[in-house]
Amino acid sequence: MKKVVFILSLIFFTASTTIQNQYKKSQLIILGTIHSGAENINTNSVYKILSDFKPDIILLEAESNIFEKENVLKSDFDGINSNEFQATLKYQKENPGVQIKPAELEGRNNYRKKLGIYSEAGFVFNKIEELDKKGELKLSDQEKKHLLQFDSYWEAVDNIAKQDLKTVNSKQSDAIVDSLMQYQYIRTRAIVNNHNEFTKFRLLSSKSKTDTITYKEYFNNWAHFEGNLRNEGIAKNVIRYYKENPGKKIILLTGFKHRFFIKKYLENQNIKTIEFYQ
Repeated sequence: MKKVVFILSLIFFTASTTIQNQYKKSQLIILGTIHSGAENINTNSVYKILSDFKPDIILLEAESNIFEKENVLKSDFDGINSNEFQATLKYQKENPGVQIKPAELEGRNNYRKKLGIYSEAGFVFNKIEELDKKGELKLSDQEKKHLLQFDSYWEAVDNIAKQDLKTVNSKQSDAIVDSLMQYQYIRTRAIVNNHNEFTKFRLLSSKSKTDTITYKEYFNNWAHFEGNLRNEGIAKNVIRYYKENPGKKIILLTGFKHRFFIKKYLENQNIKTIEFYQ
Protein backbone atom coordinates (compact mmCIF):
# COMPACT_ATOMS: atom_id res chain seq x y z
CA MET A 1 0.00 0.00 0.00
CA LYS A 2 2.80 2.40 0.92
CA LYS A 3 4.44 1.60 -2.41
CA VAL A 4 1.26 2.51 -4.31
CA VAL A 5 0.91 5.79 -2.42
CA PHE A 6 4.57 6.60 -3.13
CA ILE A 7 4.15 5.89 -6.86
CA LEU A 8 0.99 8.01 -7.07
CA SER A 9 2.71 10.85 -5.22
CA LEU A 10 5.68 10.62 -7.57
CA ILE A 11 3.40 10.72 -10.62
CA PHE A 12 1.55 13.74 -9.24
CA PHE A 13 4.82 15.53 -8.44
CA THR A 14 6.23 14.80 -11.89
CA ALA A 15 3.06 16.02 -13.61
CA SER A 16 2.99 19.20 -11.53
CA THR A 17 6.65 19.89 -12.22
CA THR A 18 6.14 19.31 -15.95
CA ILE A 19 3.25 21.80 -16.03
CA GLN A 20 5.26 24.38 -14.10
CA ASN A 21 8.22 23.95 -16.45
CA GLN A 22 5.95 24.49 -19.46
CA TYR A 23 5.01 27.94 -18.21
CA LYS A 24 8.54 28.96 -17.18
CA LYS A 25 9.19 30.17 -20.71
CA SER A 26 5.84 31.95 -20.95
CA GLN A 27 5.95 35.73 -21.25
CA LEU A 28 2.88 37.93 -20.90
CA ILE A 29 2.64 41.69 -21.41
CA ILE A 30 -0.45 43.77 -20.66
CA LEU A 31 0.19 46.84 -22.80
CA GLY A 32 -1.95 49.85 -21.97
CA THR A 33 -2.42 52.04 -25.03
CA ILE A 34 -4.34 55.06 -26.29
CA HIS A 35 -6.71 54.04 -29.07
CA SER A 36 -6.28 57.25 -31.08
CA GLY A 37 -5.64 60.98 -30.93
CA ALA A 38 -2.57 60.89 -28.65
CA GLU A 39 0.46 63.00 -29.49
CA ASN A 40 3.11 60.60 -28.17
CA ILE A 41 1.41 57.25 -28.83
CA ASN A 42 0.61 56.10 -32.33
CA THR A 43 0.62 53.08 -34.62
CA ASN A 44 4.40 53.16 -34.98
CA SER A 45 5.12 53.28 -31.24
CA VAL A 46 2.82 50.31 -30.62
CA TYR A 47 4.30 48.48 -33.61
CA LYS A 48 7.84 49.00 -32.30
CA ILE A 49 6.92 47.22 -29.08
CA LEU A 50 5.43 44.33 -31.05
CA SER A 51 8.51 44.19 -33.25
CA ASP A 52 10.87 44.16 -30.26
CA PHE A 53 8.86 41.65 -28.20
CA LYS A 54 8.07 39.35 -31.15
CA PRO A 55 4.87 37.85 -29.71
CA ASP A 56 3.48 34.48 -30.73
CA ILE A 57 -0.01 35.71 -29.88
CA ILE A 58 -1.52 39.21 -29.95
CA LEU A 59 -4.70 39.69 -27.93
CA LEU A 60 -6.95 42.60 -28.85
CA GLU A 61 -9.55 44.55 -26.88
CA ALA A 62 -12.14 43.43 -29.40
CA GLU A 63 -14.83 40.81 -29.92
CA SER A 64 -14.79 37.99 -32.45
CA ASN A 65 -17.11 39.86 -34.85
CA ILE A 66 -14.17 41.89 -36.23
CA PHE A 67 -12.53 38.69 -37.50
CA GLU A 68 -13.04 37.37 -41.02
CA LYS A 69 -11.73 34.00 -39.91
CA GLU A 70 -9.18 32.59 -37.46
CA ASN A 71 -6.31 35.09 -37.04
CA VAL A 72 -7.61 37.30 -39.87
CA LEU A 73 -9.24 40.67 -39.21
CA LYS A 74 -11.99 41.96 -41.48
CA SER A 75 -10.96 44.57 -44.04
CA ASP A 76 -13.25 47.14 -42.43
CA PHE A 77 -14.90 47.51 -39.03
CA ASP A 78 -15.59 50.20 -36.46
CA GLY A 79 -12.28 51.32 -34.94
CA ILE A 80 -10.02 49.70 -37.53
CA ASN A 81 -7.85 52.83 -37.65
CA SER A 82 -6.98 52.66 -33.95
CA ASN A 83 -3.32 52.41 -33.00
CA GLU A 84 -3.61 48.81 -31.78
CA PHE A 85 -5.33 47.42 -34.87
CA GLN A 86 -3.07 49.21 -37.35
CA ALA A 87 0.06 48.17 -35.46
CA THR A 88 -1.19 44.58 -35.34
CA LEU A 89 -1.93 44.51 -39.07
CA LYS A 90 1.50 45.96 -39.83
CA TYR A 91 3.20 43.39 -37.60
CA GLN A 92 1.17 40.51 -39.07
CA LYS A 93 2.12 41.54 -42.60
CA GLU A 94 5.78 41.04 -41.71
CA ASN A 95 5.14 38.07 -39.40
CA PRO A 96 2.29 36.05 -40.96
CA GLY A 97 2.68 33.26 -38.40
CA VAL A 98 1.52 35.42 -35.48
CA GLN A 99 -1.82 34.50 -33.94
CA ILE A 100 -4.36 37.28 -33.38
CA LYS A 101 -7.20 36.66 -30.93
CA PRO A 102 -10.16 38.60 -29.47
CA ALA A 103 -9.91 39.24 -25.73
CA GLU A 104 -12.87 41.56 -25.15
CA LEU A 105 -15.84 40.35 -23.11
CA GLU A 106 -17.86 38.64 -25.84
CA GLY A 107 -21.31 40.18 -26.33
CA ARG A 108 -20.59 43.24 -24.19
CA ASN A 109 -23.38 45.27 -25.79
CA ASN A 110 -25.84 42.46 -25.07
CA TYR A 111 -24.78 42.63 -21.42
CA ARG A 112 -25.35 46.37 -21.47
CA LYS A 113 -28.77 45.96 -23.04
CA LYS A 114 -29.84 43.47 -20.37
CA LEU A 115 -28.78 45.99 -17.73
CA GLY A 116 -30.45 48.89 -19.53
CA ILE A 117 -27.20 50.84 -19.89
CA TYR A 118 -25.01 52.35 -22.59
CA SER A 119 -21.22 52.63 -22.75
CA GLU A 120 -21.08 55.97 -20.93
CA ALA A 121 -22.53 57.65 -17.84
CA GLY A 122 -21.34 61.22 -18.33
CA PHE A 123 -24.85 62.60 -17.88
CA VAL A 124 -24.88 61.35 -14.27
CA PHE A 125 -21.62 63.15 -13.46
CA ASN A 126 -22.99 66.26 -15.19
CA LYS A 127 -26.19 66.06 -13.15
CA ILE A 128 -24.22 65.86 -9.90
CA GLU A 129 -22.30 69.00 -10.89
CA GLU A 130 -25.45 70.79 -12.07
CA LEU A 131 -27.45 70.07 -8.90
CA ASP A 132 -24.50 70.97 -6.70
CA LYS A 133 -24.06 74.35 -8.43
CA LYS A 134 -27.77 75.08 -8.05
CA GLY A 135 -27.66 74.16 -4.38
CA GLU A 136 -30.21 71.41 -4.98
CA LEU A 137 -27.89 68.62 -3.83
CA LYS A 138 -26.95 68.65 -0.16
CA LEU A 139 -23.50 67.10 -0.32
CA SER A 140 -21.63 66.36 2.88
CA ASP A 141 -18.16 67.82 3.35
CA GLN A 142 -16.71 64.37 2.73
CA GLU A 143 -18.66 63.98 -0.52
CA LYS A 144 -17.43 67.39 -1.69
CA LYS A 145 -13.86 66.29 -0.99
CA HIS A 146 -14.47 63.11 -2.97
CA LEU A 147 -15.66 65.09 -5.99
CA LEU A 148 -12.66 67.41 -5.82
CA GLN A 149 -10.32 64.43 -5.57
CA PHE A 150 -12.11 62.77 -8.48
CA ASP A 151 -11.54 65.87 -10.62
CA SER A 152 -7.88 65.88 -9.58
CA TYR A 153 -7.36 62.24 -10.55
CA TRP A 154 -9.23 62.78 -13.82
CA GLU A 155 -6.86 65.60 -14.72
CA ALA A 156 -3.86 63.46 -13.74
CA VAL A 157 -5.04 60.59 -15.95
CA ASP A 158 -5.64 62.99 -18.84
CA ASN A 159 -2.02 64.06 -18.42
CA ILE A 160 -0.84 60.43 -18.43
CA ALA A 161 -2.59 59.93 -21.77
CA LYS A 162 -0.34 62.62 -23.25
CA GLN A 163 2.86 60.77 -22.32
CA ASP A 164 4.78 57.98 -24.04
CA LEU A 165 4.02 54.28 -23.68
CA LYS A 166 6.67 53.69 -21.03
CA THR A 167 5.11 56.34 -18.79
CA VAL A 168 1.58 55.12 -19.48
CA ASN A 169 2.65 51.58 -18.52
CA SER A 170 4.50 52.51 -15.33
CA LYS A 171 3.57 51.53 -11.76
CA GLN A 172 3.06 55.19 -10.93
CA SER A 173 0.52 55.60 -13.73
CA ASP A 174 -1.20 52.35 -12.73
CA ALA A 175 -1.64 53.66 -9.19
CA ILE A 176 -3.17 56.92 -10.43
CA VAL A 177 -5.56 55.11 -12.77
CA ASP A 178 -6.57 52.75 -9.96
CA SER A 179 -7.35 55.73 -7.73
CA LEU A 180 -9.41 57.33 -10.49
CA MET A 181 -11.42 54.12 -10.91
CA GLN A 182 -12.10 54.01 -7.17
CA TYR A 183 -13.56 57.51 -7.30
CA GLN A 184 -15.28 57.12 -10.67
CA TYR A 185 -17.09 53.89 -9.85
CA ILE A 186 -17.19 53.34 -6.09
CA ARG A 187 -17.22 56.78 -4.44
CA THR A 188 -19.44 58.38 -7.06
CA ARG A 189 -21.84 55.44 -6.76
CA ALA A 190 -22.00 56.07 -3.01
CA ILE A 191 -22.96 59.71 -3.67
CA VAL A 192 -25.66 58.67 -6.14
CA ASN A 193 -27.04 56.11 -3.68
CA ASN A 194 -27.01 58.57 -0.79
CA HIS A 195 -29.26 61.14 -2.48
CA ASN A 196 -32.90 60.52 -3.45
CA GLU A 197 -32.65 63.07 -6.26
CA PHE A 198 -31.19 60.35 -8.49
CA THR A 199 -34.29 58.19 -8.11
CA LYS A 200 -36.40 61.02 -9.59
CA PHE A 201 -34.44 61.53 -12.81
CA ARG A 202 -35.00 58.94 -15.53
CA LEU A 203 -33.78 58.21 -19.05
CA LEU A 204 -34.62 55.76 -21.80
CA SER A 205 -33.25 52.33 -21.03
CA SER A 206 -31.20 50.51 -23.65
CA LYS A 207 -33.55 47.53 -23.20
CA SER A 208 -36.24 49.07 -25.43
CA LYS A 209 -37.57 52.37 -26.76
CA THR A 210 -40.31 52.42 -24.13
CA ASP A 211 -38.53 51.34 -20.94
CA THR A 212 -37.03 53.94 -18.63
CA ILE A 213 -34.49 53.61 -15.85
CA THR A 214 -33.63 55.90 -12.93
CA TYR A 215 -30.26 57.59 -12.79
CA LYS A 216 -29.57 55.67 -9.59
CA GLU A 217 -30.27 52.26 -11.10
CA TYR A 218 -28.44 53.20 -14.28
CA PHE A 219 -25.27 54.30 -12.50
CA ASN A 220 -25.21 51.24 -10.24
CA ASN A 221 -25.55 48.93 -13.25
CA TRP A 222 -23.04 50.91 -15.29
CA ALA A 223 -20.41 51.05 -12.53
CA HIS A 224 -20.76 47.32 -11.87
CA PHE A 225 -20.45 46.40 -15.54
CA GLU A 226 -17.70 48.79 -16.65
CA GLY A 227 -15.77 48.68 -13.39
CA ASN A 228 -15.96 44.94 -12.75
CA LEU A 229 -17.71 42.60 -15.16
CA ARG A 230 -16.10 43.85 -18.35
CA ASN A 231 -12.56 44.07 -16.96
CA GLU A 232 -12.96 40.67 -15.34
CA GLY A 233 -14.19 39.23 -18.64
CA ILE A 234 -11.11 40.51 -20.47
CA ALA A 235 -8.82 39.20 -17.72
CA LYS A 236 -10.43 35.74 -17.85
CA ASN A 237 -9.94 35.61 -21.61
CA VAL A 238 -6.26 36.48 -21.17
CA ILE A 239 -5.92 33.69 -18.61
CA ARG A 240 -7.59 31.22 -20.97
CA TYR A 241 -5.20 32.01 -23.82
CA TYR A 242 -2.25 31.92 -21.41
CA LYS A 243 -3.16 28.46 -20.11
CA GLU A 244 -3.93 27.11 -23.56
CA ASN A 245 -0.53 28.24 -24.87
CA PRO A 246 2.23 27.38 -22.38
CA GLY A 247 5.68 28.68 -23.25
CA LYS A 248 4.34 31.30 -25.66
CA LYS A 249 4.97 35.04 -25.79
CA ILE A 250 1.62 36.80 -25.46
CA ILE A 251 0.74 40.49 -25.48
CA LEU A 252 -2.62 42.12 -24.78
CA LEU A 253 -3.22 45.50 -26.41
CA THR A 254 -5.85 47.35 -24.40
CA GLY A 255 -6.91 50.83 -23.38
CA PHE A 256 -4.64 51.89 -20.53
CA LYS A 257 -7.51 52.39 -18.08
CA HIS A 258 -8.18 48.63 -18.18
CA ARG A 259 -4.55 47.69 -17.56
CA PHE A 260 -4.32 47.93 -13.76
CA PHE A 261 -7.45 45.86 -13.10
CA ILE A 262 -6.36 43.14 -15.54
CA LYS A 263 -2.81 42.95 -14.16
CA LYS A 264 -4.11 42.78 -10.59
CA TYR A 265 -6.60 40.04 -11.51
CA LEU A 266 -3.85 38.00 -13.16
CA GLU A 267 -1.52 38.42 -10.21
CA ASN A 268 -4.27 37.16 -7.89
CA GLN A 269 -4.31 34.04 -10.08
CA ASN A 270 -0.52 33.72 -9.70
CA ILE A 271 0.09 34.66 -13.32
CA LYS A 272 3.11 36.91 -13.69
CA THR A 273 3.32 39.67 -16.25
CA ILE A 274 6.31 41.58 -17.57
CA GLU A 275 6.73 45.08 -18.99
CA PHE A 276 7.91 45.77 -22.52
CA TYR A 277 10.75 47.94 -21.18
CA GLN A 278 12.18 45.33 -18.79
